[in-house]
Amino acid sequence: MCSHKISTIEYIKSDFEKCAGGVTIAAFLKTMVIPQGNALPYQVWFRLLQSCKKSRLKKYTLGLIVYLIERHYEYKYGIHANANMPVGKGLNIVHGDGVFLNCQSIGDNFTCYPGIMLGAAGADSTRAGIPIVEDNVTVYTGAVVTGNIILHSGCVVAANAYVNKDVPPRTVVGGLPARIIKERENDG
Repeated sequence: MCSHKISTIEYIKSDFEKCAGGVTIAAFLKTMVIPQGNALPYQVWFRLLQSCKKSRLKKYTLGLIVYLIERHYEYKYGIHANANMPVGKGLNIVHGDGVFLNCQSIGDNFTCYPGIMLGAAGADSTRAGIPIVEDNVTVYTGAVVTGNIILHSGCVVAANAYVNKDVPPRTVVGGLPARIIKERENDG
């Protein structure tokens, strides 16, 4: 993730570019009023809530309204993401429906599909903790990623995989438990 400060508007623009292919006022209004199969309305309110949590004044004034609207979309789309978690540019939550994200951080260009869980392993486990997701990572439907592990840049987690170990850069993992299926040539 970038080390310099990025405004909330830049985060929202990057999410729109990744999910909708571009940013126009018409596309923004269409997506927010008549969402068509994507979770962009949730992502917008999630980014606004993250912004409000950074400022004490906003947190207790505007933040309450933003929090209530974000919670509405959280229930509507079936997405739960920890608002205190740093998330890079280009977030793409495809369809929502059972998405649970609780990570130490998520890098740029993260894409996830319905029914995934990224979160803590049991407290009594030797892997206790939550994952770190680096840049250009994709997690497909039904995947579970638990514990104090790292999904390195450019990796792909296949559908219905259970990941409980670090995933090397530019690899595809799948299975129960996940193992390397193949190495990728590039991040594209």
